Amino acid sequence: MKIGKIAFMILNLVLLQLGRIIFKYVIFIFIDRSLLSDVIVNMLYMGIIIGVFIAIIKKKKININIFPEKFNIKYKVFTIIVSLFFIITPIVTTNYQLYNILSLIYNAIITVIFEEFIFRGYIFKEISLMKNDLITYIVSTLLFGIWHFGYIDTIIWRTSLFYTNSDIVNIMFWKVLESYNRHSNWNSFRIFQI
Repeated sequence: MKIGKIAFMILNLVLLQLGRIIFKYVIFIFIDRSLLSDVIVNMLYMGIIIGVFIAIIKKKKININIFPEKFNIKYKVFTIIVSLFFIITPIVTTNYQLYNILSLIYNAIITVIFEEFIFRGYIFKEISLMKNDLITYIVSTLLFGIWHFGYIDTIIWRTSLFYTNSDIVNIMFWKVLESYNRHSNWNSFRIFQI
């Protein structure tokens, strides 16, 4: 495996997370940071990066496929069910506050699209060109988990608002472990075409 290529990908991931942190820092010099403004600024940053990523893909005519090759009726039905879930969540919870709706959109749609482009589009594709499927699966899953350490600034800020005695190390451990599980399940699905 080309270690230099992996190091370059890690550097890009670090720069993306640092870019997010700096972007938020600069914005919050000018506006008050609240739960709502934090979600909006995160959505804005990820939207900009997604736009840049799409522009690069189009300009370089790169084929990045984040959807399964066999997008059959099961996937379509599942997509409809998940979409309905997002639509009815505010109705079922009777919570129509802007923060809750934007938080749902940010966490369940924007972040997912952002990470799909980065990890299943760019990272997975680049690693798969270097080695076999198992190595691709392991390396991309490890990078995906490590990526989530980059959200520590948000974790620290939010816990300082609500749970000042929080164990940040424990929270980060479980966040990264959950991301490994989520990513490895998708990779297994994608690699073995289950």
